[in-house]
Amino acid sequence: MSALVAVFFIFLLIVGVVAFGHQVTTGYLDKIQKQRSRKQQLQMNYRELKQTVTELREQEVTLTRQVDGFVDFSLGALTEGNDLITGIAKPGARRATTAHHTVVDVLLAEKLLSPEDLMKAENYKQQSKSPYAIDEILSLLGYVSADVIERIKRRYPNLS
Repeated sequence: MSALVAVFFIFLLIVGVVAFGHQVTTGYLDKIQKQRSRKQQLQMNYRELKQTVTELREQEVTLTRQVDGFVDFSLGALTEGNDLITGIAKPGARRATTAHHTVVDVLLAEKLLSPEDLMKAENYKQQSKSPYAIDEILSLLGYVSADVIERIKRRYPNLS
């Protein structure tokens, strides 16, 4: 009889362990399901944010072009002797007739680069047999900042 009680007690113990294990497993499965749904939600938010960043970058490019156009207009008005606000030519104002073909031409025309510094950069390019363009060498040697060169390239997109 005691053997029967022992077997029954072991049976109850096994049933209890299985029931407890099932309950724990169900809890873990619920947690896994919640984590998967949270991951999907975060992925959707990430895609939306990525799209927003792309739209903002496009808007930044558009606004930069508009600002550069305004700066070009105002600089053009000043260099051509026009009124800055209206853009209308002032009486007796001279117009600039020089066409710019390279970034270096613009740098020289706007007196952002001296002819001596240009000669030094060209000599450096020849002596070192550098593969870099002259505007990059000017920037590397510190005669002109890279920002100035980039602004000129944006302002005059057809320069060589």
